Amino acid sequence: MPGSPKENLQLPIRRFRHTQSDIETTFSSNAPSTDICTRLMSSVSCSKEKARSTVYDFFPIIKVIQKYQFRNYIVSDILAGISASCLHFPQGLAFGILASLSPAYGLYTSFFPVMLYMIFGTSPHISFGSSSVTALLTAELVETEALKRHHSETDQIMYLANQSIEFNLTDVGVTLNGDELLYKVSVAAGSAFIAGLILFILGLCRLGFITTYLSTSFVGGFTTAAAFHIVTSQIPKAIGVQIPVIKGLGKIISIYIAIFSQIQSVNVASVIMVVCCVIILIFVKDFINERYKAKLKIPIPIDLILIILATIISHFGSINQAYMIKIVKNIPSGFPHPELPNLSLLSSLIGYSIELAALVFFLTISMAKLMATRHDYEIDDNQELIAYGLSNIVSSFFHCFVACVAPPRTMLLNSLNVKTSLHGLFSTAVMLLILLFIGPLFSSLPIPVLAAMIMVAVKSLLTQVLELPSIWRVSRYDFVTWVVTCSTGILLDLPYGLICGIICSLFVVVLQSQMAKSYLLSKAVNEDIFLNADRYKHLVDIPGISIFRIDYSLYFATSELFQKQLYLNTVNPRHIEPNMEITVKIATADDTVSSGKQTGAENGDVASRLTTANEVKVIILDCRAVMFIDLNGVNTLRTIVADFKKVNIELFLANCPAYMYQVLENSDFLSLLSKEHILFDLPDAVETARMCLTRLNTVRNDSVREE
Repeated sequence: MPGSPKENLQLPIRRFRHTQSDIETTFSSNAPSTDICTRLMSSVSCSKEKARSTVYDFFPIIKVIQKYQFRNYIVSDILAGISASCLHFPQGLAFGILASLSPAYGLYTSFFPVMLYMIFGTSPHISFGSSSVTALLTAELVETEALKRHHSETDQIMYLANQSIEFNLTDVGVTLNGDELLYKVSVAAGSAFIAGLILFILGLCRLGFITTYLSTSFVGGFTTAAAFHIVTSQIPKAIGVQIPVIKGLGKIISIYIAIFSQIQSVNVASVIMVVCCVIILIFVKDFINERYKAKLKIPIPIDLILIILATIISHFGSINQAYMIKIVKNIPSGFPHPELPNLSLLSSLIGYSIELAALVFFLTISMAKLMATRHDYEIDDNQELIAYGLSNIVSSFFHCFVACVAPPRTMLLNSLNVKTSLHGLFSTAVMLLILLFIGPLFSSLPIPVLAAMIMVAVKSLLTQVLELPSIWRVSRYDFVTWVVTCSTGILLDLPYGLICGIICSLFVVVLQSQMAKSYLLSKAVNEDIFLNADRYKHLVDIPGISIFRIDYSLYFATSELFQKQLYLNTVNPRHIEPNMEITVKIATADDTVSSGKQTGAENGDVASRLTTANEVKVIILDCRAVMFIDLNGVNTLRTIVADFKKVNIELFLANCPAYMYQVLENSDFLSLLSKEHILFDLPDAVETARMCLTRLNTVRNDSVREE
């Protein structure tokens, strides 16, 4: 017989039949239960050990220093820190321009957040600092606020002109340009402060668990759309044309229309420079560094080499004057004076700041978890939130925009086998030298080179589109979420993509709960195992007993669906007269053996695939998958019990999780369905149901004899 077990693989299981109440009584913990006040007092109490543990948790760097193995770790950390700084510097310059600020502010964002994350972060592989995605969203924000301010000041100028007051418009323009940068910086710093405050509060409230609900498809779709926006924003710089600031729905389309309208003004020298830089960067990163990474102690820092060569060629070749290629110009040395971020625009900044905070959290924590999985260590989600928050809060006082993880730098640290987070110390030391002494030397760096570096930096985000076929094969729901988030982010705008992605994710969750499936179970012919009757063969139904598995949690969104599926697959008591004989067809073992070649799917539903008529008198609900139940779920179970009682059908529950049983006990459900009807496991329920059937048959036979 197919499926017959081998003798040496049989499991010798010996135990008594148990109800769930037996388990709770016999095996429950003897530890006294504590009320909420006791637990609250315990959580706020302060002992010497608890204070030390709190300090160590809040400053993970202390544990790193205490456990630091100098001889084993120092070389790797120095190499990793210097190598990361070779990316921090060029990316800081590039992302400062991408954020619609100046390169200097990208360098500040590549210094302060790195140092702060080293102190508060728990992942040694995360490279926190300037990021292309947050730089792009910062540019969206500062351009919008600068445009509002410009319109407001234009209205003032027009009013003063009408009052016959003389104005030197040239002076106004120069002053406005200088003030505009400072205004943009204040907006960016204010947004960093608010986003950091949001993340810090989430960490203090221990809300790191929300990473459990992180949708990879949503993040992938959004970051791909952001990468497309980033590349689009760099095209005008790459080809040397000027276009007006464009905002609103369909921004991408409008930008490309504006670019093609200026196609006759394209700077050919700038295009050639960008193409050459892109080819060099991709060749070295994807071919040399990737192919020979086993032989190279550190990857070739092609970004740093490229900006050094480009600066030298630009300076001595005077390409700014000869070919009209724009250069970075002034890069100030030193640090800005710390000052409180401008929060006067709180109402305007809060929306973008929430969006930025969510992105920082989702992108960084997902990368941190990936690194933790690869290198077999644990991260603290709540401490990570605190680290992201404090890094952005403190950095905002030094004119930094929102900091986030940078995947290229993180993957570099991953390849260098970094040992501890102290690599950030050496990285910030190099950045300190650059900020104090070296930065001004790169004032002749051509902007098209930075544009090329930005485009190549987001290549890994753009190539996420190649994962769509595998996503389609695994989950249609994730595919739809990815496509909706990405397409709306590109065709409408990034904020709309974020909103549509969240709505789509929530809709998919609701849709999945409404399309959840439950099914009938049947017993294997020669074993005490119970399988899906419509999926497997060599099964037999137990006469008089119907076993129904609930394959989802019971709450307000699924309780009505569960009731419909139960009545459809077993017996609908509302279509039967009370005390009426209920007859459905149940398969016997002989029937199943003789038709062993038929699958459950070929057999059809309960009414058509069974051949011998018997009365269904017992229904067993297998609650193994009911991880959560709310008041709606309890009320639905009450209704079902009452409906089946009216037509003399016994109902049993089996495999109730501890939480479900506790809810049923607290809701007085056990006054309607006794504890003897809630069994520990499915075999217990089946054996109890058989005993119940025997008793019912005895009573019926006695009544027949009396008649």
